[in-house]
Amino acid sequence: MSNRDENGFDIRVSNHGSIFLVHPVSERGRNWVDDHLDHAQKLGNAAAVEHRYIEPIVNGILEDCLWIEGLRS
Repeated sequence: MSNRDENGFDIRVSNHGSIFLVHPVSERGRNWVDDHLDHAQKLGNAAAVEHRYIEPIVNGILEDCLWIEGLRS
């Protein structure tokens, strides 16, 4: 994994109904997921997160200055 993916993101978040997947797509993203979501169920290299926890997780990712793909305003 490089510093960021070809689109400039560190982490990709995808909504699957009651579960969100947090996919690291860069080295910084992988390190963040390993450091902060070590308790989460893993699906491949993605962390599976219940919908009720995704907002504080996304806020933490943004506070640590990582770029996220998959957010909608």
